[in-house]
Amino acid sequence: MDSLLRRRGLTRFPCFSELLVVMLGHTFVSILSAALLVTTALAQSNDRSHLLVRHHDVRSLRAAEQEERHEVLASRATSKLRFNYGQDKVRGVGIGGWLVLEDFITPSLYKKTGDDRVIDEWSFAKYTPRNKAVKILQDHYDNFITEKDFAEIASYNLNHVRVSFPYWGIRTWPGQPYIKLNQFDKLKQAAHWANKHGLKMIVELHTVPGNANPYDHGGHTNHTNWLGNEKEENSWLEILDTLADEFSKSDYPAVTGISIVNEPNGDANEIYGQYKRGYNTVRRHDNDAELLVIIGDAFQNPAQSDFWNNKFSLPDYEQVMVDSHIYRLFDPASIALSQDERIGYYCSLKGGFAKANKHLYMLVGEWSPAFTDCAPGLNGRTLGHRYDGSFPGSKRRNSCEGRTGNANQFSDGFKANLKKNFAAQADAYSAGAGWIMWTWKVEDHTADEWSYRAGVQNGWIPRDPTDLSYHCP
Repeated sequence: MDSLLRRRGLTRFPCFSELLVVMLGHTFVSILSAALLVTTALAQSNDRSHLLVRHHDVRSLRAAEQEERHEVLASRATSKLRFNYGQDKVRGVGIGGWLVLEDFITPSLYKKTGDDRVIDEWSFAKYTPRNKAVKILQDHYDNFITEKDFAEIASYNLNHVRVSFPYWGIRTWPGQPYIKLNQFDKLKQAAHWANKHGLKMIVELHTVPGNANPYDHGGHTNHTNWLGNEKEENSWLEILDTLADEFSKSDYPAVTGISIVNEPNGDANEIYGQYKRGYNTVRRHDNDAELLVIIGDAFQNPAQSDFWNNKFSLPDYEQVMVDSHIYRLFDPASIALSQDERIGYYCSLKGGFAKANKHLYMLVGEWSPAFTDCAPGLNGRTLGHRYDGSFPGSKRRNSCEGRTGNANQFSDGFKANLKKNFAAQADAYSAGAGWIMWTWKVEDHTADEWSYRAGVQNGWIPRDPTDLSYHCP
């Protein structure tokens, strides 16, 4: 974070400039000093594309430029954008487990196969007889999320939904067993539901050809072959091209942007290079509306790292949003945090997001009030939990009993922790462009601590998300 907050000062001019004042007069000195100011500033700030000299006091030059950037960013919510991202805050929820399956959200789907080898959508399609697999999927697509969900989301005073989508909903390539049904039609239908109920929608490409990460929700567990593979990269760009071509149309006023790849693993600079290709693909389809290009932070959290400070800068790039995912429950150190330490961590991000948001829009696109990994299937269908020590190589912290499942079984103390976790994060992340919590709902109360819907119904999430019970100091 120190690097994020660092401000390098510029030295004053040498004393010979004072002699020039006497010899040449105030008018000539003003011109010469201004030229020297720009020359000196450019030499010491070669990471900037341009400088705005607004004061003769060089010590305030960089601060002035940052303020100007902030003003430019705020003004970027032009009539071509479908939401005033520079001015209004995002408050939304992710539609998880619908078009992209996740075992902890809808565990019945993999159970219905009767095959323990099924741990992701690759193995689901590979090991399940096609007729059976199609029936399971179609019933799920038709019934897990409906227009009623969008109406209910809007009634909770939220303004965004982030809908996860698998690339195989558009097409597959030889050797891929994924099942393409009507996922793309469902995505388009969701955009119309969002518009009808006054919501904005982010189309989120949750899986890419070759897999950007090794997680089960990436499609193929323990497989990553997207980065550095030209064939897979070109296939990814083809999918992006289709999405951008469709949702840039005036038929979809609710769709504000496309998240071009979810949680890519690998070298951040290589990922950045890929992002530029994705950006150009989306930008080819700017018509009457301009879609946000949303990029994952490549695990370089902008509130703690300066990695994104000089990337995707104006005027070469416009309407770029960085999406950070913040969870403190997938590693031993996070599991060991006390409640006070956890709140302190969340609140420590607030200032960093505020500063980073002056360069690019900063969205926290996934987070949760949950603070254990006790939800069945969260770490993978066949794996256990770090919290109770059942995950391979983990050290037990406590029992998972009463810390997942139906909210009716949660103690008042557990709900109080969820409530404070929600409030602290909603407050901290609003310092950037806003937030989208993961996830809207889970099947049959299997993990209510992850459900926005259950949180509102059981009191740890306020019906008005701005009415917070706690604010970071």
